[in-house]
Amino acid sequence: MSDELLIRRLRAALDVAAPDPALRARVIASLPLDRRQARGSRRSWAPALAAVLAIAVVVGLVWANPFRSVPTRQPAAVSLSECQLPVYGFAPYQAGSQHVYDVGFLDVSTGKFTWVPSPLSPAQEAQLDGTNSPVITYDRSASTWVPVKAAWIAPDGMSYVYLAGDDIHLRSVRSQADRLLLAGKVPALLGWSGGLIYYATRDKYASDLWVLDPATGRSHQVVPMQSMSEWWYAGPNAIWGSPYYSGKIARYDTKTHAVTSWSAEGLVELIGLDASGNPIVLQTGRVAVMHGDGSVSSLDSADQLFNAEDLTVVADSDRIWLSSTGQRLWVYSPDTGLLFLDQTSNKSLPNGLVVAGACVTEEEVSAYLRAAA
Repeated sequence: MSDELLIRRLRAALDVAAPDPALRARVIASLPLDRRQARGSRRSWAPALAAVLAIAVVVGLVWANPFRSVPTRQPAAVSLSECQLPVYGFAPYQAGSQHVYDVGFLDVSTGKFTWVPSPLSPAQEAQLDGTNSPVITYDRSASTWVPVKAAWIAPDGMSYVYLAGDDIHLRSVRSQADRLLLAGKVPALLGWSGGLIYYATRDKYASDLWVLDPATGRSHQVVPMQSMSEWWYAGPNAIWGSPYYSGKIARYDTKTHAVTSWSAEGLVELIGLDASGNPIVLQTGRVAVMHGDGSVSSLDSADQLFNAEDLTVVADSDRIWLSSTGQRLWVYSPDTGLLFLDQTSNKSLPNGLVVAGACVTEEEVSAYLRAAA
């Protein structure tokens, strides 16, 4: 009799059940992979505590740094029906008024305007004479208003760059700590791309392109001075320009450092970038998005008249907001096309409506008002 047959008969006689493979797997999974480490885990608390203390010290140092970098946050898109749109404009004239501009949130569904205290300092307000328009942006990541273009805000939303005369400064949103990054270059500040700052220097109808590292303050030229050229906007992966009177679009790739260009139909004027970093252009009263392969997506289906001189463009997820003098407001989305939102009769709004950021929720507005109270 074979051993295997004998074993089967013994099990049958003793009524021993066959082992459960699932139970065996669960038991093995519950055991430590290294039993020596398991026995010694109760005695290894000292190194673990030391590691925790070291991490706490590092975290403390990071929080002490007013220019610290936190992971880039991309707040969720807000539906159009729930949109509270950050806007600003001239405040209604009142005797003894202490401010020139009103800022707040426009409920796109109801037209109600919620006023909030101006982010401009008294000194900034005093410099305005009714003809100089400031640039104000709602920094959604930091839940605050900042007196700069959206492209000048760092990707994490915790700091921003600005020009003071011919110098580039970096300022912390929370602490307002200020650091001089670049002195005396007379730059045209474009904005952030990939954690670096890009700017151009200009000489009549010629310009070049530079990159500035905010961590070290060092800068170097990436595109030499070229005649009849101009750089305008910094996107996530590229810097965009439009040579003078040429009807062309120029692109500097921040990863490959290659410069490419292509011709558009007729004269074009860059007016902004969409959320993907594609340039938005104005073509004879028509607004369109130009893609990297040279194709064009028209945003309007009617003869809307835009004036690039007073046009503000804000990218908002797959939407694009446009505003211009005279309470004229448009929104584009792939689902609806270009919609004109007539605000000329909305008496609650400040005069000369300007879009200052992407949509936020009513809860975010309430939280902001509670914090500002």
